Amino acid sequence: MLRPSTLDFLKKLAKNNNKPWLEKNKDLFIEAKADFENLITELIVGLAKLNPSLAEVDPKKCIFRIHRDVRFSKNKEPYKTNFGASIGATGKDLGKPLFYIHVQPGGESFLAGGLYMPDSPTLKKVREYILEDSKSL
Repeated sequence: MLRPSTLDFLKKLAKNNNKPWLEKNKDLFIEAKADFENLITELIVGLAKLNPSLAEVDPKKCIFRIHRDVRFSKNKEPYKTNFGASIGATGKDLGKPLFYIHVQPGGESFLAGGLYMPDSPTLKKVREYILEDSKSL
């Protein structure tokens, strides 16, 4: 279960999205990140009961970094104001089936599952399955 202090940290970060503030509040960041990692660990344990291939997934390899890539963005804020993770049999491997969790204050959190950017052969299989079995979907 995620602690309220983690969401509080993300709220404060959204209002103070700059390097000096984060450096000054590094302890809060470390605590919030550890709390989110614990949540991901709990999710992996629960999901592994449904899908045993997830049992050995390392939570640290699932979690996205908080730093934003601002090179080509008009928004130059250096940090994301959410915690995110992709849980799949190989961590956050794109194109493979996975779960995605996005934690953000203000009712912006969500959980999703599916394929993101599958390769052509995989996408073809998904499309064929949909055509063959569309009634069950």
